Amino acid sequence: PPPHPNDPVIISALRTPLTRARKGPLSETPTGTLLTTTLTALLSPTSHSLPPSAVEDICVGNVLSPPTFAVTARMAALSAGIPHTTSLSVVNRQCSSGLQAVANVANAIRCGEISVGIGAGVESMSANPMHELAPPEVDFESMVPEAMDCMTPMGVTSENVAKEYGLTRAALDGFAARSHVRAAEARSRGRFRGEI
Repeated sequence: PPPHPNDPVIISALRTPLTRARKGPLSETPTGTLLTTTLTALLSPTSHSLPPSAVEDICVGNVLSPPTFAVTARMAALSAGIPHTTSLSVVNRQCSSGLQAVANVANAIRCGEISVGIGAGVESMSANPMHELAPPEVDFESMVPEAMDCMTPMGVTSENVAKEYGLTRAALDGFAARSHVRAAEARSRGRFRGEI
C-alpha cells in the first residue's frame, strides 16, 4: 500500500547493556533507574530535536512486574523530564512485553490517537529471579489440563520447540556462538555506539 500520513516511524532506538543476572554490573540497579536512564538518553538533545513535551503516550512492557510497576514507570518518565501530561500505561505479554508496548504505540499512531509515543520494555532478572516466583493464584483443582500447560517451565518449552522443528543442540550452540562473536565484533567496531 502507498504511504499514509499516520504510518508510524521509529526515529530512535536505545537500550541498556545486557549483563548477567545476579552477577553483572547492573544486578543491583532498579528497573526504574534502568528505564529513567534510557528515557533520558532517548530524549536528549543530541539524540534528535524532539522535546519531551511532544511525547503524548508511553507504553512500557514488563513481564515480572510487581503490583507497583505502573508507579515505577511513571516515576521513571517524570524523572527523565517527560511531563505529567503524557499518558503512560504498562503491558505484560510475557517474553514479548517490550515488543507489545512498541506495537501498542505504533497502533495508536496509525489510528491517529497520538502523533508521538514511546514504546519501551524493561526487565531485571536480578530483581525478579524466575525460580523464586510464587505460583499463580488459582484453584488448581478446577483448572483444565490445557490451563496447567501454563506452568510448563521455559526450559521444557524450548525443548518442545527444538523437537517440533528438528533443531539440534549442536546447531543451536553453533548459532549462539556465531551470534556472540558477531555481536562482540560489531560492538568493538562501534556499531552499537548510538544504541547502547
